Amino acid sequence: MITHGDEVEAQVLKNLAGLGEINLMSSAGKKIVSVLVVDGDAHHLDAVRSNAAFNLPGWVVRVATSAAAAVSALKEGRADVFVVGGGLPDSGPIEFLKKSKELSPNSLRFLLYAESERDLLSKTVGLTHRRMEKPVTPGALALAIRQVLVTHLRIRKPEVAAIVRDTKELHVNTAPMQELLRTADDPDCEIEDLTRIISQHPTAVATILQVVNTAFYGTSGDVDTLEEALQILGMDFVRNLAITELAKKQLRLSPGLHELANSILQHSIEASQFGLRMRQHVKNMRLIQQLSSLALLHDLGKLVLLAAKGNDYADLMGQSVDSNTPCWKLERENYGCDHAAVGGFLFAMWGLPEVIVRAVTWHHQPEKVAEKVYCPTSLLHFANFAAHSNQGVSCYCGDRLNEDLAEKLGLSPDFAYDFD
Repeated sequence: MITHGDEVEAQVLKNLAGLGEINLMSSAGKKIVSVLVVDGDAHHLDAVRSNAAFNLPGWVVRVATSAAAAVSALKEGRADVFVVGGGLPDSGPIEFLKKSKELSPNSLRFLLYAESERDLLSKTVGLTHRRMEKPVTPGALALAIRQVLVTHLRIRKPEVAAIVRDTKELHVNTAPMQELLRTADDPDCEIEDLTRIISQHPTAVATILQVVNTAFYGTSGDVDTLEEALQILGMDFVRNLAITELAKKQLRLSPGLHELANSILQHSIEASQFGLRMRQHVKNMRLIQQLSSLALLHDLGKLVLLAAKGNDYADLMGQSVDSNTPCWKLERENYGCDHAAVGGFLFAMWGLPEVIVRAVTWHHQPEKVAEKVYCPTSLLHFANFAAHSNQGVSCYCGDRLNEDLAEKLGLSPDFAYDFD
């Protein structure tokens, strides 16, 4: 995590460097993806090597049954992706993940763990980009690698890093923010822990109580404690709402831009509420709850652009309204990247769960990482579109619906207007 005082700038640059560009070029100039699977289970390694999903043009897959063999393989050629399982005779998975990060800091790292190894998860924060519980089919593993890889190729661009680097306020260590971020990937975090951390910021508490007392949540306006709000809204929802509020406060926007920032955050809250309404189409309530909480973060990149570009970005928002062009398309034309990638980069730098990084990065182009069933990225796209269609945002033009993806998932193009 970020350190205090004079070390802040050095640590920021180190964190940014740790999200450096992935080199996917061979000596012949062709794009290749080098995957190194390290696992003590020989049957699993054989299944991976023989699966068609790992035998695609441009993929080079190597395997190792020990840490020593993996280090030797790394000396022979780079690894863009490490997949680390258990049962290594000479190293535990955590120890090898640390070693792989030391030897190849810009590589992507996956952990495959068994139910009996769940206690490892709290020790992998900052070491892994994705964790998957065994058993994992080779096809599911290959899909996960592609999802994480294309996401990091999108966010690890110089234009994105430069914008985040310009907003140093988000890098400065404030104990409540850093504690809050640590809880996001901690499976052992309790309500009492989160309450203690958020309580240190009265503005965050006020925002949370304001949201929980709206008519949408049916609380009759009588919720007056953070503990009760946590019980009603859920830990992930409250945590992400607190993150957005603390980020807005730390950015210290000029008075003239403050109204735009409030509109952006209000839209995020509305997208979260439409995420809950998606339960009319999706029966997986855990997925709906996950959608509702991550929707609160999906436009945080807009606040970063507002802080980094100031009135220029405010003008660009106005242009999107005048030309009826989605704001993210104008961002790419003018800045070489969009707010979705900026948000994804920031969340990766903060160490937030990979599903948040991926969904936020691709919520305007969900087809890039979408699955054959509803997933967080496609659902975030739909909830965002529904919020824009029903509530609207006067200061910038919203997104268009990906009708092809909606049709593939059995969702009517008019779904946004049919909510109860």
